[in-house]
This record gives sequence, structure tokens and C-alpha cells, in this order.
Amino acid sequence: MQKFFFKNFNSYYCTDYIYDLCAKKYVEKCDVFHYWRDHGELSAKKAKKLGAKIFVENASLHPITHTKIIKEEYKKLGIKIKLYSKKHFRKQLEQLKNADYVVVPGGGAYNSFIKEGFKKEKLVKVNFGVPEHIFNGKFNKKDRKDNKFRAIYVGQVSVAKGIHYLLKAWDELRLKNSELLIIGKPTEETKPLLNQYMNREDIKFLGHQNPFPYYKKSDVFVFPTLSEGSALVTYEALGLGLPQIVTENSGSVIRNGKEGFIIPIKDINSLKRKIKYLYGHPRERERMAKNSIKLAKKYPWENYGKTLIKAYRKALIGKNKKISKI
Repeated sequence: MQKFFFKNFNSYYCTDYIYDLCAKKYVEKCDVFHYWRDHGELSAKKAKKLGAKIFVENASLHPITHTKIIKEEYKKLGIKIKLYSKKHFRKQLEQLKNADYVVVPGGGAYNSFIKEGFKKEKLVKVNFGVPEHIFNGKFNKKDRKDNKFRAIYVGQVSVAKGIHYLLKAWDELRLKNSELLIIGKPTEETKPLLNQYMNREDIKFLGHQNPFPYYKKSDVFVFPTLSEGSALVTYEALGLGLPQIVTENSGSVIRNGKEGFIIPIKDINSLKRKIKYLYGHPRERERMAKNSIKLAKKYPWENYGKTLIKAYRKALIGKNKKISKI
């Protein structure tokens, strides 16, 4: 559709709608209906008519906050692309308004909902989890074949993730015996921003692939995202003991100065200072690595489930439902 008919057509919206339309047929009377925003609006409406409490999961900043940030950045970069149709944007807001509860990550995402006027009572603040298979501590340094300093970025290579800020910061630093690894697929509007860095020996664009072998080669995880919920890659880096440099909107659970650094969005100078600091202070990297592994153990995925069950119980108490089996 994008190639032959509509340049701004987003196939995700179409497939989400078709999926929801099909899933709606299987919705029966229940006490709680939980769905991800944009993936079950029709089903949720049916469940609500049948008496269910509706939980909608919004794993990102509030749509108004997100749209404002990205539109401003696109304008600054001269990118002319439509983020959403007005109809789709309106539907996003309606889903959040009509739900009984909104499940949202802590940090920047939660704060964005408060700023948009949502009451704390309607919000269910959750953290995601560290994948169980990486609860094995930091890699053995003997596995390293060199002493090169490596920073790694993992995620969609896009404006929303702040990749252009990272590349500019790295370019200006010109660190000796160092390398920046970029794991992820570039979006179309971002590709022109990458051209000037493609032939750099110290910047490796590795595409979309398994990041774990590259995590284990790296010293620092850098994630300068502009708009996020609670990025799963930050939990992966945490479990592997990688010090992090992340923005306030990343949703990372690290503590500033303990497992890494939290910086403002769009702040190249802060980004440069923190990269340079960790580059020049290997003992600090070791300290933060140890702290990361300890903190990771406090975030197993089962805690996410426990938080939701607690929220379900609270919602059903108000309905005078029997909740002993939940």
C-alpha cells in the first residue's frame, strides 16, 4: 500500500483493526478485560458492555506528549512526514479516556500522563522485567580479544530514538581506540541522517540482529531516546551489567550515578560528557556494572504480573466481586 498507493499509509493500523475485528467475536462476559492500546478497541467496547473493568496498556509516553516531541524534532530536521491521521490520534485519546485504568511504565511515561491531567487513581504504574536467561552476571573479560572501548546502541534506528544525537556526539568526541556499535534497522526518514557516518571505521551499523553477542563485547550501553515507555533493551543491558547512559524518557530503572547516568533529551553536551567520563574511568564502569547486576535481580518479570494482579483485585473490590481465585 505504501509503495503503490499511499505514501503515508501505515499498515500496522490496518492489521490491528482486522485483528481486533476478528478477536471481538471471542470476547465473552468477564470481570477484567486487558488490552494493549490500538490492538483491541472494539473488543474492549464489547467487554465493557458485558460488565468488565477495562485496563488499557499504554507502553509509551502519553500520545499528546509523544506527538509534540516528535513533531518538533521532525520540523527541526526538515522531515516532512505525517505521524498519524487525525482520526487515529483521536481514537488513541478515546481509548485512554474510556478505559477504567491505564497501565503505564514508571518514569517519563507515567509523568506524561499526570501532566495531561490523569488522576493517579486511574493509572497502574508498572515496570517490565529482565529476561530470565541473562541473569548470569557480567561477561568474563577474558572473552574480550582487545582492549577497545565500545559503546552500544540497540533499538530502531530512528529520530524518535535520538540516534542522530548519539552519532553527532560520537563524531565530535573522536575517542581513540573506541567503537560505536549500532544494532537495529533504520527507518526511511532517518536514512539520510546516517549517510555521513556510514564510512567511519569507529561506527559500525550492524542492522537488525541478535544483540547479545555485541552486548558482551561492549563497555557502555547508550540510549538517547526522545520518546519511550520503558525500553526492554535497558533491562537487557542491566542484566548483563552494562553501565547505561539513557535519557529521562527512556523508562530505564537505573539510578543516576549508580548504574549509569540519566540525562535530558536532546542534550548533546550531556551525552558527550557522560560518554567521555565512562571512557576515561574504567573503575567507575566496573562499579556501575556490579550495581547493575544487583539491581537487575529486583526486576524479574514475575513482578510485572504481581503488580497487575494487585490492580485487578483493587478494581474488582469496587464491583463487589469474589476475588479469592485471582
